[in-house]
Amino acid sequence: MNPDDLVETFVSKLVDHGVPVQAQDNLELFARLEQQLSKRMPQSFEHFLSHYSFPAFDVGGITLFAWGPAVEASEFFGATSRANGSLSELLVPAGLFQVGRPDTGSFDAICFDLNDKAPNREHRLVCADHEQILCNNRVRITREVWPSFRKLAENTVESDGSSIYYECLEE
Repeated sequence: MNPDDLVETFVSKLVDHGVPVQAQDNLELFARLEQQLSKRMPQSFEHFLSHYSFPAFDVGGITLFAWGPAVEASEFFGATSRANGSLSELLVPAGLFQVGRPDTGSFDAICFDLNDKAPNREHRLVCADHEQILCNNRVRITREVWPSFRKLAENTVESDGSSIYYECLEE
């Protein structure tokens, strides 16, 4: 399945399980985000962010950050800021781009490892220890979470949806 079709099927699965994903032209917003990185993001993730807006939700062990024009000051942009004392201060120069956190509630960073030479830029998703960054000023990858966003999407599409969770916090 090509990346665009995979993302469309992935989004349908998310919507079927209650995640309010909205079709939206975010090409310009995505371009502004990607300009702040030294390398391009995975092709499948690019399609996801370029064509959809969504609140934070859990999938495949990851709580993905919210995305869309209404959340431009979101954690995605914060993950590129390199602000003093932030995780991004060390993650971005290390070639890591944070897209979420573990769905366990941990503050560790789930990141694309932009350093690998993956086909179609389908970089692996890794977990970086937040305490090592904040307390010791060093990046330590604790594990690979998924071989790629594409694999996460494929697994989600093929599963019963039990790895998808969304909680609406607004009433």
